[in-house]
Amino acid sequence: MTVSLATPKHTFTERAAAGNLNDAQILNSNNVAGSELPSESDVVVAGGGIHGLVYSIHLAKSKPGKLNVSLIEKNNKPGYKIGESTLPLFSLWCKMHGLTGEYLLRLFGLKDGLCFYFLDRENQGQYTDFCSNGTPGLFLSGFQIERPISELLFTLLAQRSGVNVYHGKQVDFRASKVEGGLTKNKIEIAKGKTDGKPAATIDSSLFVDATGRFRQLASKNAPIKRFEGWNYDAFWGYFSCPKDESKIPLRFYEGLHTNHLCFPEGWAWIIRLPSWEGSPIPNLMDMISYLLDLAEAEVPGDQVPSSEELAEMFNLKFQWTTSIGFAVRNDVKYPEDMSKYGTREAERKFNYFVEKYDLIKQFMTNFELIEDLYGPGTTWFIRKSLTYQSPVVSGPGWLAIGDACGFTNPLHSPGITAAMSTSTYAAELTHKALEAAQSAKDTESAELSIRNTFAPYDDFSARLYPALNQMNAFNYVCFRDPRLGAQVSCLWQFFAGIGIPGWQLIRQDYNLNFDTYVPHSINWAWGSQVPEYDAVARKALELIAPIPLDESVPDATVREVIDFSNRVKKAAVDSNRFNFRWDGLLRYYDICLNYSEEKTFKDKFARQCSHCASWLVLRPDWRKCYTCGKERTEEEAAVVWNPPLAVGEVKALVRASDAKPAARQGKERVVEVTVVPTLPNEVCV
Repeated sequence: MTVSLATPKHTFTERAAAGNLNDAQILNSNNVAGSELPSESDVVVAGGGIHGLVYSIHLAKSKPGKLNVSLIEKNNKPGYKIGESTLPLFSLWCKMHGLTGEYLLRLFGLKDGLCFYFLDRENQGQYTDFCSNGTPGLFLSGFQIERPISELLFTLLAQRSGVNVYHGKQVDFRASKVEGGLTKNKIEIAKGKTDGKPAATIDSSLFVDATGRFRQLASKNAPIKRFEGWNYDAFWGYFSCPKDESKIPLRFYEGLHTNHLCFPEGWAWIIRLPSWEGSPIPNLMDMISYLLDLAEAEVPGDQVPSSEELAEMFNLKFQWTTSIGFAVRNDVKYPEDMSKYGTREAERKFNYFVEKYDLIKQFMTNFELIEDLYGPGTTWFIRKSLTYQSPVVSGPGWLAIGDACGFTNPLHSPGITAAMSTSTYAAELTHKALEAAQSAKDTESAELSIRNTFAPYDDFSARLYPALNQMNAFNYVCFRDPRLGAQVSCLWQFFAGIGIPGWQLIRQDYNLNFDTYVPHSINWAWGSQVPEYDAVARKALELIAPIPLDESVPDATVREVIDFSNRVKKAAVDSNRFNFRWDGLLRYYDICLNYSEEKTFKDKFARQCSHCASWLVLRPDWRKCYTCGKERTEEEAAVVWNPPLAVGEVKALVRASDAKPAARQGKERVVEVTVVPTLPNEVCV
């Protein structure tokens, strides 16, 4: 089907030039209410990052026209942030709003699952690996996102949804008065730094803290909470993106995954990422508005211009980069003199681990550092003590969302996706809270009804971050021995996180809506609250955490953890509560999750473009590369189901997931489960 394409417009480029508008002014000119701040707004959101925008869009679109929403962002434009890897619940939320792979893969990179390499510290060069596919691109695409672009996209989507987003405006938290009841808040906005507009006051019923780790409101109500045990420090930079991945010294390496290099002290992430940095904001607004128009018209993927074509159409800069960074325990003992590793702390610690592990050193020879990609002084980044929790996330007249509630660790990419449970849940409860308050007889009754409505949100947040913190600690102790990562922690992460009983996305046809999204989101938590997962995590932590970091884990302890994990796993598999097509999803595992290093096949959902080396979703209806526009053959676009499977709908995957093992006997390429140890004393079911 051919659809007439919307004519590309240069509305914002022309408007900015005609009015000599700066970035904040051109962004604010797109508000339905104009660029002037309102005197009253039902909800005021402080912070224009991804969670403030997700909350605002979800609030506006779940019940259109019910509430006035004003979002205040101090920066003149969406700026750089770390946090680039997303998971299916992010893609499903985007899909709810018409933002599917046809359009988003012009802006973002493809993410198809996660891959882990567990390095042996005592036997340099040896490692195990674990890999899981993402969702089939036939039904749902995954994304690696550059944050300035994702937040510009969501800003424009929010404005189309009726949310007024004001850049270059700063909330004066000290002067603001936040009280309970309806329209009792007095939110003070400081004098504009770029437009010179006078200070203003916005009356509101709810003030939302979306200020991330700065916790501007949450910090006034309770001190930050740190968890017992070690914390985590992260340091990172941006590097070139090799087209030829064959030289990378890791088996089965593919750049479409979020790749992880894991070792006893922590892990490194490798994310293949498109960057639009250096492009003018008005030009980017024109391009994204064009893509939003195409999405609204449901233009087929092959008719949408490629990234390179869009860059030329709208006079933009476009390049592929690689985000590489380390997230390590903060109890690591570094050499006293680190000067040989660089001049800055982030650079020194980064290079220290590159030099410490031979495989990482070989790996890094394929990448070249990009200096100052995001402006002066942005070659190296560091952030310390990543993990925290806000003990109080709501109160009279306010609530916190996203990273203002807490953060744990970027391992398994929970920062955006898991925290979206807070922003979407809070948005839906906001409607209920303010609707209930409107029928109250007085201010005290109104506030009581609001507090009662948000009580489940408080309880949810109180449970979420300790569970995610235990999840990370569990994974980190399993980094201590290469056998544990491949056979215990990663296995349970996907077994519980994807096969989570009652909330499997595959059984929703990879489609969620406003009735089903939040229930799935708040019950997911990467499977960290599933009882079987919790039992194995606690056992591993009990046995391994007390062992000093610089010591090896005794072989008997490794065997005990694997044995315990296998017993719990067998009971869980036999319960039929976790049914999934595991043999197609995971390398080394059969449908009953028996481990064999001989079983190296799994489904294949992506392939590199033969022209530009971009990773492309395998879909028969997507023949053109969404990066360069070159066409591929029908064979090059075909999904490879391994084991073989005739599938045209998600229900076929569900049927395969529920098939009994006997039904698989005699199928092509089904492998008998055997133990082929590469490390001593391997223990398998």
